[in-house]
Amino acid sequence: MRCLKTPRLALTAAAVLLASPLVGQKPPAPAETPRPGPFIRSVDVTITNLDVVVTDSKGNRVKGLTKADFEVIEDGQQQLLTNFYAVDGGKLVFLGDEPVPPEAPAPAEAAPPSPAAAPLPVPKTRIVIFVDNLNLTPFNRNRVLRNVEEWARESIHGNVEAMVVTWDRSLKVKRKFTNDGRDIADVLKQVEEISAPGQARLSERRDALQQIDDAQSEAEAVARVRSYALSYKNDLDFTLDAIKTTVNQLAGVEGRKILLHVSDGLPQSPGAELWKYIQDKFQSSSAASLQQFEFDRTTGFSGIVQAANAAGVTIYAVDASGLSIDSSVTAEARTQKARIDDFVERTNLQSMLSFMSEETGGEAFLNRNNVLPSLKEVEKDFSSYYSLGYRSQRAGADRPHKVVVKVKRKGLTVRARSTYVEKGLETRVQEAVTSALYFARDDNALGVGVEIGEPAPADSQNYFVPVRVRIPYSRITLLPDGPKSRGRLIFYFIVVDSDGKQSDLATQQVPVEVDTDKVDTYARHDFIYDVKMLMIPGGQRLSLAVRDEPTNIVSYVQKSIFVSVLPPEMRPKSGR
Repeated sequence: MRCLKTPRLALTAAAVLLASPLVGQKPPAPAETPRPGPFIRSVDVTITNLDVVVTDSKGNRVKGLTKADFEVIEDGQQQLLTNFYAVDGGKLVFLGDEPVPPEAPAPAEAAPPSPAAAPLPVPKTRIVIFVDNLNLTPFNRNRVLRNVEEWARESIHGNVEAMVVTWDRSLKVKRKFTNDGRDIADVLKQVEEISAPGQARLSERRDALQQIDDAQSEAEAVARVRSYALSYKNDLDFTLDAIKTTVNQLAGVEGRKILLHVSDGLPQSPGAELWKYIQDKFQSSSAASLQQFEFDRTTGFSGIVQAANAAGVTIYAVDASGLSIDSSVTAEARTQKARIDDFVERTNLQSMLSFMSEETGGEAFLNRNNVLPSLKEVEKDFSSYYSLGYRSQRAGADRPHKVVVKVKRKGLTVRARSTYVEKGLETRVQEAVTSALYFARDDNALGVGVEIGEPAPADSQNYFVPVRVRIPYSRITLLPDGPKSRGRLIFYFIVVDSDGKQSDLATQQVPVEVDTDKVDTYARHDFIYDVKMLMIPGGQRLSLAVRDEPTNIVSYVQKSIFVSVLPPEMRPKSGR
């Protein structure tokens, strides 16, 4: 039998990770290409799912509610609930309008249970423990982390995974997702040994207070505080960007997602207590008051809330500073001519923690030296909750919606995120392929294979890396259209280097066409798609997605690539 040639489609993609975008070049079309007929594809129906927690007046989780007990109002319009399930103790107890029967105890010598009898799976819970070293003092951090370590050992297991990241002007992943709670606790123990820059800021504030006391005029004091506030604002802006980056990376990860943020508080307006100190000292409310509003960062915190709600991330903020004490009785205050307004200081540091948590359906834990009971409340939230699903009556892909969830029974409180983004399929695929750079994903229903060729110099700094993608024809949907059968694949490429520099996402639509009478023959072969990616030397991680457009089935594959500057004969025998 004559061997069939599989098509080879050329695409030149630049993945230079120093801000160069991925760009595609399609092959020239044949001189005579038949006009394709109507292309039939599946319709993506988006169901919005909201996970909510219901408590009574004493804060106890309320069990036994059904779909009829809830109302969802989106953009002022009540929605019809189409999907519903309840989880209690980490197990599904209610699905739709019917309770899920408990598992029957297995007899002593029972036959293996049939697949139909297996318990329905509950979505995974993934928790990111974000240790904000830039905004922590070592004593407060280590005291709280000991609580988190104890909680992690007991609560991170089975269907619950956690990862640890630290922030100290650079974002570091200390441990990727694992359900080994002891491992997470050990990593957190190691974090206790890391320096915490938050201590340096306290020293800077002491200096600023002394200079205010020494100032001969309000203008002189304002200039000193302005310098302090600008430095603090710069660090805060980078902190907010780091939190937002972490949230965005979780957008394509499935399951319940929680960000546990640990800090000594994040200021709504850096230096607010010092502006108040100036006002009290000089009995003035003019210059200092105006300066305070200039540094307000509420917009940045709102951006985190918007990103978290779009990504389905719930924020729990832990204020590690613990129980408040009056600043006037501290050693710092003994030489001060005026007094720090403790209420202004605490409100400034805590208000945005509460804002981020409440708006995303979580909680802020404030003024507590021992946060272990609070962490156990977090565990109750992800192990006992209700999931409400509906199809929006005012559908609009990729736009935010305001949502309110109500419980019809009196005396109950419901916690849910305040907004969400109804995402179209294209957005969801793009988020998933980007998240897969950091969190491996192995959904491969199309049977996609990826082969990396030998890098070749492109210029003095970059290399062309051949990438071959194989998809079995038998997995591609081909729709008859007269003598031809046609399909369409969409490819998504994105790369990150070892320094965390990420390329832009490139997409390419590729038509697939075969003779209708040869479809069965083609089914025994692979469709081949070749690209060349321009990369810098060093380690890279490629994340690839392939979508079969008629059915919207998507495959995700990740591949590690090392681009060596050495010629093949000089490389170690262990190879790439």
